[in-house]
Amino acid sequence: MVGINTPTRIGMATVMPGDVVLGRDSGVIFIPPHLTEKVVKTSEIVRLRDMFGHLRLREQKYTPGQIDSRWSDEIEKDFHNG
Repeated sequence: MVGINTPTRIGMATVMPGDVVLGRDSGVIFIPPHLTEKVVKTSEIVRLRDMFGHLRLREQKYTPGQIDSRWSDEIEKDFHNG
């Protein structure tokens, strides 16, 4: 150990004191504390949109091309009202 509460280099990443560590089966990322709230909120929106898209594909309400591209106003309205 080189120090406590000092920048640390791990591979190609520099980890700063206060960084939030997110570990998943696909790897580890370090999030600066001032971005943590935005990252959490954005990832939750992405998760909800993905779940909605999968549901509507299973229901065959929309095509994969509609869900995998920029959503039309109709799909956006369905997402926000559903």
